[in-house]
Amino acid sequence: MSTPVRDTGEPRWSVRGEHRTDPRVRLYCFHHAGGSASEFTRWHRYLPQDVDVCAVQLPGRGARVGEHPHTRMGPLVEELAGQIGTDLPAVFFGHSFGALVAFELARALVEAGGPAPRHLFLSARPAPGLVTHRGSIHDLPEEEFLDVVDRRHGGVPAELREHPELRGMVLPYFRADYEVIETYRPAAADPVPVPATVLGGTDDGIPLEQLEAWREHLGGPFGLRMFPGDHFYLRPQRTAVLNLVRAVAG
Repeated sequence: MSTPVRDTGEPRWSVRGEHRTDPRVRLYCFHHAGGSASEFTRWHRYLPQDVDVCAVQLPGRGARVGEHPHTRMGPLVEELAGQIGTDLPAVFFGHSFGALVAFELARALVEAGGPAPRHLFLSARPAPGLVTHRGSIHDLPEEEFLDVVDRRHGGVPAELREHPELRGMVLPYFRADYEVIETYRPAAADPVPVPATVLGGTDDGIPLEQLEAWREHLGGPFGLRMFPGDHFYLRPQRTAVLNLVRAVAG
């Protein structure tokens, strides 16, 4: 007999590891391509009680497994812009693909006259319009797609190659996220007037000038911090990363 799933009342697009009773700031976290909200659901354990950590769950995964994933940036940002709460100041943390999503969402909120995030953390992603890898891969055959992603960034679980059922669940949204990236064209627009910190791993392979180039797209105070590690440096360097986040959001 299966155990009923408790309805927490949380919207499907967000996942919170713990309910905060009296928060004063909300940290929205946006995951990498092929990832999910689970990347950030434990961050609340390492941040002050007055920081409400909201891990964003995009369609096609988790509780949203029955929904079609987005394949274009515009509709994705439009959906999220209608979900961001206005009851608390917000801070955005976006990793890799999530950095582009966080940036474009901040732009959309500013252009709509809504409350802009207090700060943007943009992690492991070249500035808009710049790429470190050429060519489209989202429509490659399964094994070739996984091989290319693994060569570029690492982190592809062995289970995806070993279990066809799991691959059938994950690859549709994994490919969709890459289609968003590969079809994304930044708008010719004024810099987004939000303070920002760009983060990177020293062994990720993204040229430093491509991280510095975020300055051209941002109109607020700007910082750049590098951490030891590869594309997923934020996992082994979690304490150092969250100390930096805490300094802004905590």
